Amino acid sequence: MMTVQIPIDERLLVEINNVSKPLGLDLAKIIGEALLAWLKRHEGHCFEQEWIAAFRKHPDDAGRAEEWLETQTWSAS
Repeated sequence: MMTVQIPIDERLLVEINNVSKPLGLDLAKIIGEALLAWLKRHEGHCFEQEWIAAFRKHPDDAGRAEEWLETQTWSAS
């Protein structure tokens, strides 16, 4: 594990401490969870951008809409 020094706004740090202490969380845990959440959002954003680029390169044919509707229809049995 690495130790990293980062500047944090003093007001933000006070808020974090006020919320985290009753929960028994330390700053390192909170920052670690925040960074993991950021990475997941970034991965989702990258996936969306790749999907959009692929769609622009190969747009869907509107004439195939009926095929998709049939595929999405669930059987009642």
